[in-house]
Amino acid sequence: MRVACLTQLRNEERFLPGFLAHVAPHVDGIVALDDGSTDGTRDILRREQKVAAILREDRPGGAHANETSNRYRLILEAARLGAHWVICADADERFEERFLRRLRQEAERAEARGQPVIFVKLANLWNAPDRYRLDGLCGPRWTARMFRIPATITRRRPGMHQPWFPPELDAAPRGYARALLYHLRMIERSDREARRAKFDAVDPDGRDQPFGYDHLTDDAGLTLREILPFRRYVDRPRPAPPAPRRSEEPVDGWRGDPEFLKRFHIDGGRTIDGAQLLGGRLSGFDFAALFSDVRSRQK
Repeated sequence: MRVACLTQLRNEERFLPGFLAHVAPHVDGIVALDDGSTDGTRDILRREQKVAAILREDRPGGAHANETSNRYRLILEAARLGAHWVICADADERFEERFLRRLRQEAERAEARGQPVIFVKLANLWNAPDRYRLDGLCGPRWTARMFRIPATITRRRPGMHQPWFPPELDAAPRGYARALLYHLRMIERSDREARRAKFDAVDPDGRDQPFGYDHLTDDAGLTLREILPFRRYVDRPRPAPPAPRRSEEPVDGWRGDPEFLKRFHIDGGRTIDGAQLLGGRLSGFDFAALFSDVRSRQK
C-alpha cells in the first residue's frame, strides 16, 4: 500500500528542511507544488530523494489564490504515481512522530472500517516549540489530513479553508486518529501578526471565514499545555551555537598559553619528527617532551 505526502509551498525555505526531515522517512514519496516561490524552496525540494514530483504554479495571484486548484493537481499527480493513500500538510506543520510511524497501520484500519478519510487534531504551538494552546478558536481542532484517493477526482470551488480531500469523499465515513498535528508558525508573536495581516488582506470581508482572524493574535484566556514526551514531533536539529571565543591572544596564529606552546614544542602547521600536522591549523605536540614532563612530575 503506497502512502504519499502532499504539500503546496510558497517561499518556505525557512520551514521546508524540517518538514522534509520529519515526513520523508515515513512515506513512499512526496508530491510538492511550488506556487511561485522566489527563494530557495525549489532547490531544497530537488535535493530531497523522497520528492517524487515537483509541480509548478506560475500564474500571478496572491496568497491562497490557487489553493483549491493546487490541491486538485497534487491529488491527480499522486494518483498518477500510484499512491493509494495520502497525508497532507504545509511546510510549517509537523505530525507527531508516533502517528507517522503507524501510517500504514492507520490506513489498514481505516480500510477495514470503511473510513477513507482520517482526521487529526491541529494544535497551534504558542510562545514555545513544546507548548500548544488549549483555549478558544486557537485551541486544537479536527482537520482531515489523510485520505484514500477515490476512483474519480474533481476540483472544489475556489476559496480558502476548504478540505484537502476531493468532493467525492464529502459524504464518506470518517475516522478520527488520536494524533496531533503541530503548527509551528504560531510560536512567535511576529509570525502570528503576519498571518493575521495576510488573511485580513486576502479575505477582508470574512467571506471565507465569517468569524474573522482576530483570534490569531488574541492572548485573552491563554491556556497552554506542554507536549507530552510520547506525543513529540521531529524537526530538523537547530544549528549549534558558535563556540565561545577564548580570551588569550593569538600566538603564531594559535590561541593558547604561550608558555604551554613553548614548553611542549607546539608547532603551527610544520612537522614534528617528520609527522605532518593537519591542514596547517591543528597544533602538533612533541609527545616525547610531554611524557618526559609528566614523568618528572611523578618522581
